[in-house]
Amino acid sequence: MNKISKEDRLPQWLRSLLKINFFFHPCEIHSDSFKKECNMYCLECTGPALCYSCLADHKDHHVVQIRKSSYYDVVRICDVSKFIDVSDVQPYIVNGAQIVFLEVRLKSQFKEEGVKYTCKTCRGKLPEPFQFCSLRCKRKTY
Repeated sequence: MNKISKEDRLPQWLRSLLKINFFFHPCEIHSDSFKKECNMYCLECTGPALCYSCLADHKDHHVVQIRKSSYYDVVRICDVSKFIDVSDVQPYIVNGAQIVFLEVRLKSQFKEEGVKYTCKTCRGKLPEPFQFCSLRCKRKTY
């Protein structure tokens, strides 16, 4: 029986999303557009980041908006929970919405004293009893 690698068990869209080095850059195709910032991602196409004008080509696709919180890229839990279980990733509330971080945050985020919880992957401090600090760390356990 063939063994399935960890990478093969990971949803393709998440694998591709985490390979994107940066969001929030001007769209090369719609550089004259008002909303030219690439902060959207199509889960079906798994291509590069998209701007608002690019969405016309993805109207029947599942698209998530990448947001910023404290200079880090985040996604709303309600946008990705249909496609991946994030119940073990530390959530935060930003502007009334629950979010998770895409990448590992700085380890010095929380004070040493009283911290009981750490990320299973990077050993970063967590304020609550969750296994992972980000989707990147969850990815490494697939």
